[in-house]
Amino acid sequence: MPKKTKIIFIIVFILVGSIMLGFYFYVSKKNTSGTNSGSNNAYQPFLGGNTTPQGGNGNSTSSNNTSGTQTNTPIDSQVAPQASKFHQITNISVAGAAYLEDTRKVQTTGVALPGGLTQPTSTTKTTTKVAAPRVETVPSVRYVERATGYIDEMYLDTKVSGEISNSTIPSIYRAFFGNDANSVIYQYLSPDTGDTINSFMATLGGSKGEFLPSNVINISLSPDKSKFFYLVKTSSGVNGIVRSFGDTKASQVFSSRYSEWLSQWVTKDKVFLTTKASSAVDGSVFSLNIISGISTKIFGSVKGLTTLANNDGSLILYSTSDSSVPQLKIFNTKNRTTFDLNTPGLAEKCIWSADNINIYCAIPSNIIGGDYPDSWYQGLVSFNDRFAKINSITGDQIDIADSTNEIAVDATKLFLNKDESQLFFINKKDSTLWSLDLN
Repeated sequence: MPKKTKIIFIIVFILVGSIMLGFYFYVSKKNTSGTNSGSNNAYQPFLGGNTTPQGGNGNSTSSNNTSGTQTNTPIDSQVAPQASKFHQITNISVAGAAYLEDTRKVQTTGVALPGGLTQPTSTTKTTTKVAAPRVETVPSVRYVERATGYIDEMYLDTKVSGEISNSTIPSIYRAFFGNDANSVIYQYLSPDTGDTINSFMATLGGSKGEFLPSNVINISLSPDKSKFFYLVKTSSGVNGIVRSFGDTKASQVFSSRYSEWLSQWVTKDKVFLTTKASSAVDGSVFSLNIISGISTKIFGSVKGLTTLANNDGSLILYSTSDSSVPQLKIFNTKNRTTFDLNTPGLAEKCIWSADNINIYCAIPSNIIGGDYPDSWYQGLVSFNDRFAKINSITGDQIDIADSTNEIAVDATKLFLNKDESQLFFINKKDSTLWSLDLN
C-alpha cells in the first residue's frame, strides 16, 4: 500500500473511532440521568422503619438471585416509616402549662391565631358583607415563658400558636393556671433580696393583679381549678390558706410547726399533705379536711416518700427509696393495704386517669442505685424515660413509647387532655413543653 494511502486510512480510522466513542458516552450519560431523576434519598431521623435510601424507581435486586434477572419489590410490601408519638411544643423553657378547650371564631379566610388575631392568607380586598362570625370549641394548651412571663397558647388541631399576654415578669420559676386557664399565679424570687419567694396572681383581661403573701412555698389547685390551697411560711412554722380565683377572701384551714410539706387537693373537701421527701428521712402523708380543719395520718414511716392520689382519694400511688432504686407502690386508703407495682420510678412522674384505676407513668430506663429522690431533685442525675399505662389493681403495663429511641426526655409535671388521647409534660432536661400521643 502506498505511503500516502496508509496515512489517509489512519486518519479515517481515528475519526470514525472518535465519533463512535463520543456517541457511547452520550447514550450512557442520558440513561444514567433518566434513571436517577426521580430519586429521593433524604434521611428522616427519629422515624421507625427502614431508613436506607432506595433507588428512585422503588426497585431492588435480591442478593440471592442467581438467574441474572432483576426482581422488583412491590411498594406495598415495603415497611413505611412510622411517625413519632412525641411532639415538642416549645423550644423555649416554660414555667407551667395547662390544657383547655378554648373558643375560636370560625374563619372563612386567613388562619386563626390565639388571642383573637388572624393571619391573612391573601391581600385581596373584598367588599362582600361578612356575616357574624361563628364560634367553635378547640383543644388548646397554654403555657408561661420562663424567661419573660409571657403567656402563649397553641391550638392543638392546627398547631398554630400565638402570644396572648406580653406582661413582662422575668425569671419565673413556677406558674399555675386556674379558672379555666384564665387566671395564673406566677412565682419568682424577689430581685431585691434574692431569697424571698414572690407570688403574683393575675387574670387575663383583668385591669390589675395581686400579690399573695411572701414566701408561699407550695400551691395546689382544687379539682375544678376554681380555688387553690397554698402554704406560707411564718415565724412559727407554716399556715395553710384556701383562696378562690377572683376573690380576695382567704381562709386559714391549717397550721403546723413543721414547714416542709407538699400538698395535693384531692377531693372537694380534702387536701393530702405529704412531708418533703429524702432518702434519709421517713416520710408520712396526712389527709386534711379543709371544712373542719382536722388532719388525719394515712400512713408513714416510708423513706423517700413521694405521693400522688387518684381523683377520689381511694388509692395513693407512692414511691419509696427503701432500696437503692425507688419503687412504685399503691396504698389503698379504704382497706389500708399496699400493692407493689414492681416498677422503678417516682410518683411525681405519673398522672392518674379519670377512671381512678389506670396510671400513665414516665418510667426511668437508665436508673441506677443512688439517693432518690434527692439526687434527681438536685439535678445530679437525669432520667431517660419510657412511657407506660399501668393498671393499679393488677399491675399490668402497656408500653406506649420509649423516648430513648428518639430524643431522650425526663418528664415531669404531667397532665392529660380531656379524652386522654394526649399526655403533656415538661422535659426536666431543659424545661421545654412536649406532648405524647397515647392512641
